[in-house]
Amino acid sequence: MKILPTIGPETVKKQNLKFLLNRTDMVRINSSHNSIEWHKATIKKIKSINPQSVILVDFPGIKPRTNNAISKNIKKNEIITFRYGNKITNNDILLTKPLPINIKAKYFSLDDGKFYFKLISKNNNSIKGKSLQNCIIKSKKGLNIPGSIYNDKLQEKIYMKYFKLFSNSKIDAVGLSFVQNKKTIQKIKKKFPELILISKVENSEGLKNVEEISKFSDAIMIDRGDLSAEIGNNNLYNGINRISKYCKKFGKPLIMATDNLESLYNQNTPSKNDIVSLGHSMDVNSDMIMLSEETAISSRWKKIFTWLEKFINSTKKNENISFSKEIFWNITELTKNYTLIVFTRYGLMFDKIFQNNINNKVIVFTDRVKTFNLSKYYKNTECIFTKKFNNKNISKFYFDNIKKYKNKIFEKNNYAFLITISFPKKGTTANSISLLKKEDI
Repeated sequence: MKILPTIGPETVKKQNLKFLLNRTDMVRINSSHNSIEWHKATIKKIKSINPQSVILVDFPGIKPRTNNAISKNIKKNEIITFRYGNKITNNDILLTKPLPINIKAKYFSLDDGKFYFKLISKNNNSIKGKSLQNCIIKSKKGLNIPGSIYNDKLQEKIYMKYFKLFSNSKIDAVGLSFVQNKKTIQKIKKKFPELILISKVENSEGLKNVEEISKFSDAIMIDRGDLSAEIGNNNLYNGINRISKYCKKFGKPLIMATDNLESLYNQNTPSKNDIVSLGHSMDVNSDMIMLSEETAISSRWKKIFTWLEKFINSTKKNENISFSKEIFWNITELTKNYTLIVFTRYGLMFDKIFQNNINNKVIVFTDRVKTFNLSKYYKNTECIFTKKFNNKNISKFYFDNIKKYKNKIFEKNNYAFLITISFPKKGTTANSISLLKKEDI
């Protein structure tokens, strides 16, 4: 697996960015927090340190967030009204966005399910609840109402607002919050074909439609905080398994997000629960572990990142598999232990290669920026940007590039597999595999 750190107040300083970008060229920023000017300056700073870094910007979706000017102390059994609009009383908590279009839940929560309220009443603009505990309601905390469906047209309008705000920024990927169906993805993909679109499956409607969402997205992110608050903690495990199943059915990168190493905020070693959770992320074939608050606002961000880096490296299997004389009889099985070499312009073969739980080292050659950036989201994968593919003499083009990166390709074994297209035509995916021997290159 790879690490996707979130850049925030603790890591935005140049020396801290250099530390992270020396270890990963994939970073995330969350536009739900800080100003647009802060994000634009941060993007510029990241690209100045490493122009090849792939920047993912999470766009806030339609989920309402608290927008109170100051934090509010709430006592158990106190009645609070969360309201969207201009008519507010002293006891109301203002919301940033409208409520869902169908509220049927008996309970709702705040801040990824940390604080629960029993629903008392609701209307188009407000929801009233009785607090089930003492709590402090801070600004910019998400409101989760289980089983709700949000307005897709308003969702698209919010997305487009942020595409416009970031139109002159050098971003490579966009995380779309609360994606509920394929229609939203299809519309955005037509307008922004060169951007990597990462769908965040975070509510019951998205979970229901996860198969079609996975098919049309470039990658999938599981936000376990919102997902558990929306579908219930008891359903989270099965929900994660369902999302990962369909994500990998279509060979898409899977990013596991939210509270991966929260226990390291205040202690030197992670909790057993966090370690088992990381193991589950590996079992469902996650390509990336995303660190959110762990690297955005925690003063212990370096310790957290370094611990996770060591943990991932310690779980990798680096067996040096000897060559078998029976390779041509069980070639499918043996490819699992060798480097795979892929030449692709549009990444059409990714879906086929990565739909199985492979642990191969994969080296991708491409001449297209989006494919180059997208390949970085897959685990165990390195991408090399080449000159424009020479289709007139493609075999020589393959050989020259493989020879140039010979040491990288044959780092662990003396054999590797080249996956290519024979008799190519429009839309053709990989259909040929060749065994390469180091001494022949």
